[in-house]
Amino acid sequence: MTVDTGPSLMASGSNKASGTVVLPPSVYERLVHAVRARLPLKTFGYLLSDGDPWTVTDFVLFESNIRNTGVWKERFERYGQYFVEHDNAGFVATPEEAWQVQKMIWARGMVEVGVFHSHIRHPANFSRVDYDLHVQRFPSLWHLIVSVRNPDLPQLRAFGVSDTGVRELPLVVPPASSDNPALSASDGPRSALPLDVVIRRARRVLALDQHGRPVCQSSRSIVTAIEDLVHSRHQEAIDELLWAGFLRGAEERYDAHIAGLMAPLDGGSFAMGSAEANAEHFMGEVPVHQVNLSPFLLARVPVTCGLLALFDADRASAATSERSRPAVDVTWFDAALFAMWVGCRLPTEAEWEFACGGGSAGQWCCGEEDALSRYAWYSQNAGSEAHPVATRQPNAYGIFDLHGNVWEWCADVYDETFYADAPTTDPVRVPRPAESLDSVHRVCRGGCMHSFAEMCRTRYRFHEHSQFRAADLGFRLARSIGGTYGHAGSTRVPGRAAV
Repeated sequence: MTVDTGPSLMASGSNKASGTVVLPPSVYERLVHAVRARLPLKTFGYLLSDGDPWTVTDFVLFESNIRNTGVWKERFERYGQYFVEHDNAGFVATPEEAWQVQKMIWARGMVEVGVFHSHIRHPANFSRVDYDLHVQRFPSLWHLIVSVRNPDLPQLRAFGVSDTGVRELPLVVPPASSDNPALSASDGPRSALPLDVVIRRARRVLALDQHGRPVCQSSRSIVTAIEDLVHSRHQEAIDELLWAGFLRGAEERYDAHIAGLMAPLDGGSFAMGSAEANAEHFMGEVPVHQVNLSPFLLARVPVTCGLLALFDADRASAATSERSRPAVDVTWFDAALFAMWVGCRLPTEAEWEFACGGGSAGQWCCGEEDALSRYAWYSQNAGSEAHPVATRQPNAYGIFDLHGNVWEWCADVYDETFYADAPTTDPVRVPRPAESLDSVHRVCRGGCMHSFAEMCRTRYRFHEHSQFRAADLGFRLARSIGGTYGHAGSTRVPGRAAV
C-alpha cells in the first residue's frame, strides 16, 4: 500500500532532500511483530540503512526504559494526567545501552536514518510531546510511529521533523497479510463494470432480512454496490434496488429514532483551518480559507451503542450501562452505511469543523484550554474510558462531545493539500478517478478519551484507512435540508424526501 499525503519537510540539520520512506516486506513484518510482542510495554528504537537514507534495511530496539525514574518521571508527568495514569507512556533509553547500540551500528557499517516508537493508545499522530522530545534529541532523523491501539490493525506513519514543524512523509509498506484488511485493500481504481453485472451484484448484496437489516455482512461490499449502482445512472434499477429496496423504510427510521436528536444549523460563512503561524506540527490545517455552508442538520450526540443496535443485531446484547456510550469499533464503511440506512449521511469535514467551533474563533469551542474539561472527556479527566454521551456541557450550538470522548469519522477523503484549492461552497473531498474506495484514508476529527487537548482542537485533522476500526473511533449523523442525503463513496445518493 502506498500512502501519499502530500508535501514533506525533512528535519533541519539534514542535507538530505525529502523523500518517500520505504519499508521492505521483511523489515515491515519484523518491526510490527517486535512492537506487538513488547505489549503492553512501549517500543523505541532506530531505523537503519546501509545506503539509501529513505529505505530501511534493519532496525534495533532498546530494552531498558528509565522513563519512570527520577527527573524523567517528573518531566513526563508535567505533560499531563495521561503520563501519570500510564507509566508505559514515554521512553528514555539508558546512556549505557545507547552507547552499546551505537557501537553495534558502526560495527555493522550502517547508519541511523530514522527513529521509531509505538503508540499504545493513540493513533499514529505526532503529538506536542513527540515533537518536543524529537527536536531536542534527534534533530537530523525522520520519525516513524507505529500505532497499536488496535493491535490487529497496526498503523504506521512517517514524519519529517524540524524546528519549524512537522510534515507527514509518503510511506510505502508492503501488501499486508490477510488479517489486516485496512492494509490489504486495492490501490487502484475499480474498472467500470457492465450494467448487468452491477445490477446483478446489487440485487444480491442489497437484500434485506425480515427486520429490514442487510443480509450481507460486509458494509464495504454494500457501500461499493450502492456506489456502482448510482454511477450507472440506471434510474429504474436505482428506484427498485435502492429506494424501494435497501433504503425502504429509511425515512420512517429517521422519524422514529433520529429526528429528535438533530440540531438545525444555519450554515453560512466561516474561516476554516489554522493560520500558518499556529500550525506547528499540525498537518494539513493550512491555509485558513473562507467556506460557505448550506443549512444542515447534525446530531447533538455521537451514535450510541443502543442506536447502532437497531442496525447491528450483534450489538443488541450490550449491557444497559453501555447503550448510552458512543458506538465504536466501526469502519468508515460501517458508519456511512448506517447513516444511509436511517436517512442520514456522515458530516463533511467542513460541517464538522463549523459545528465544533460553536461560533468560537478559538482553538476549542470554549476558547481556552483551561475550560476544556467542562466540555470534553479527554486525557485529563476521562480515566481512559469512553463516557455516556451528553455528560459534559454542550457548545453554543447545543451539540455535545465534539471535543473528546471518541474520534469521529467524516465523509471526506483525507488530503493534506485540499485546503489550498477546495471549493468555497459546501466543500467535500471525494475519491478521485484514480482512487478506489478501498485505497483512501478518511478524515477523523475530535480526539478521544486518551487524547491530549491539542488533538481535541476544533481544527485538528487526522485520518485513518477506510477499513480501520478501533475502540476509540465512532461517528455522528448529519443530514442535508432538502435535496440529497447519504454519501456512497465518491458520490451522494440522490435523496427523495426533503426535510
